[in-house]
This record gives sequence, structure tokens and C-alpha cells, in this order.
Amino acid sequence: MIDAGSMRQLVERHLAGTGHFLVDVEVRPGDKVVVEVDDPQAITLEQLVALNRALRADLDAQGHDLELQVGSPGMGRPFKVPAQYTKHIGRLVVVKLADGRALEGRLEAVDSTALHLLPLVHSKVKGRPDKFGPEVLALPFADILSTQASLKFK
Repeated sequence: MIDAGSMRQLVERHLAGTGHFLVDVEVRPGDKVVVEVDDPQAITLEQLVALNRALRADLDAQGHDLELQVGSPGMGRPFKVPAQYTKHIGRLVVVKLADGRALEGRLEAVDSTALHLLPLVHSKVKGRPDKFGPEVLALPFADILSTQASLKFK
């Protein structure tokens, strides 16, 4: 059985020089390993398949018999690594704060201590479009429970 740290190192070795980044490695009971990777632009199915095959070859060579699942993080899932925040600059996100509030807005910037959000102000008149607030809010990461991409369907 492989541990998450060893698997993380193996994945990072295969991602070196590709521009892709590791989001998460989860080792589950029953010898199942789930790997999530992403890319600043977009990661294709072919790239995920190639990574899966390369990892599988290394694991087989090391004598590990396990179920391997390689994919990209789902759109409705909270961000786990700083690169996901950077990828979503300019896009709508939902930020859940420790005080119970949830803010939706456009992610304007990210630094080491906070994300900068231009909040979306929902119209009180039915049928009118929502507008962005007048100023960008700096939300310290210490006050944030989760951040995820906002999906809008028209």
C-alpha cells in the first residue's frame, strides 16, 4: 500500500515541466488512490489519460496493486491550493466566511494573505441584472472557510 506523501511525490515528478499542478491526493480504503490535477488554462482528457498511464506504469514497476483514478477537480468543489485561486482570477466565485456569510463576486486578485473580491450586488427588482459593488473587498484567508467557482446558467 502506498501512502499519500509518496504518491504526491510521484505525481509531482510527472507534472514537473508540464505547467499542470497537483490539487489533491487521497488514499482511500481498499487500495484506491484518487489524484486531482489541474492547469492554469485547462487540462484535457488526453493529458489526464497520459498522466494516469505514466503513474500506472511507475506503480506497477514498484509492485503496487491498487485502483488509480486521475481527474480534475469538479467546478462545484472548494479550492484546495493557491494555484486554483490564481486560475480563477476574473471569474465569479462564492466565498463562505467564518462568520456565516457567503459573498459572491468576481475574483480580482490573490496574494499570500488575502483574496480580493469585487462583490456582486443582487438586484432587489425582479428581472433586473445583478451589478458589481463599488469597491474591491480584501478578504483574509484566515476568515475564509471555503471558496469555489460560481456557476451561472441563463
